[in-house]
Amino acid sequence: SVATSSRLDAIRCVYGMSVAKNLMTIEASDNDPSSSVFEMEGFISNSNYTAKKITMVLFINNRLVDCGALKRAIEVVYSATLPKASKPFVYMSIVLPCEHVDVNIHPTKREVSLLNQEVIIEKIQSIVESRLRNSNDSRIFQEQTLEQSQSSPLVSQKSSPQIPTPRSLKSEKVPVHKMVRTDALNPAGSLHAYLEAKPSSQSENFSLASIRPSIKQRRNPKETADLTSIQELVNEIDSNYHAGLLDIVRHCTYVGMADDIFALVQHNTHLYLANVVNLSKELMYQQVLRRFAHFNAIQLSEPAPLSDLILLALKEEDLDTEGDENDDLKEKIAEMNTQLLKQKAEMLDEYFGIYI
Repeated sequence: SVATSSRLDAIRCVYGMSVAKNLMTIEASDNDPSSSVFEMEGFISNSNYTAKKITMVLFINNRLVDCGALKRAIEVVYSATLPKASKPFVYMSIVLPCEHVDVNIHPTKREVSLLNQEVIIEKIQSIVESRLRNSNDSRIFQEQTLEQSQSSPLVSQKSSPQIPTPRSLKSEKVPVHKMVRTDALNPAGSLHAYLEAKPSSQSENFSLASIRPSIKQRRNPKETADLTSIQELVNEIDSNYHAGLLDIVRHCTYVGMADDIFALVQHNTHLYLANVVNLSKELMYQQVLRRFAHFNAIQLSEPAPLSDLILLALKEEDLDTEGDENDDLKEKIAEMNTQLLKQKAEMLDEYFGIYI
């Protein structure tokens, strides 16, 4: 590289602007002779950098070397911290006593091993993870904009319908770089244009009544409870759900977690932040209602005695373990509860599948 004023300028000169603009500084050190003695400084890529393989430039005592254990450790941190397991760019310069470096593990002396290597790698790992989590709080997603030109078929004036020729159809084909992948299940790529023609009047009349028959056909009739109260709750869900939101959830593509709560999903050419906690609660609620009284049951080889189970529960909650004066009272409570459960046996079997 040419003579530059800083290491970041050297990286920009060799690897390009796209790499240099997505780097952040990192520093670590230790001066404890009983554990490790080293100083490290360098640059690591942030959450906006994406690459297919890791690039690691490592200098130890100002000599360009490789350290497989350190490289693997940093790659593990990135795959566990950032969504989509992006491969990082790493530049590190480590300075430590010469006698702590073993250069004889490889014939070319390219690969090195360090004294107290596990301790040093663990300290560097923790610093890298901390920096990554802070940088992942704010991610940048670039959006491609497309201006409509005079020759675009979307802005053509209304005229009499003409039969398109094969040549005209070929010229209207949308270039690949102006399209976005929307179907993760299709490895060949189902691509949708960023700009699409205005939907027809039939799609504008999209309503709840038009999609309800397809929803009912998909539902398994065996998973619908016969209880009136449960059926009323299911009907309330069916009559109040949002058709547009249902379409987004059903046909979205998972991109990655933005933080501990929100996930980034793509639907057609739009990106959405979805609250995973709220979605999971609603999903579980609807699943329980639709499968009520039809969950798989666990059958014991020998029936469990109710009175013994109740006594065990009473003794578990009893804080006073001294004396047996309360044993008679516990037995009476156990007997009363046993009779109560026997009286409610039909309801427990019908509602909860608990057979007594």
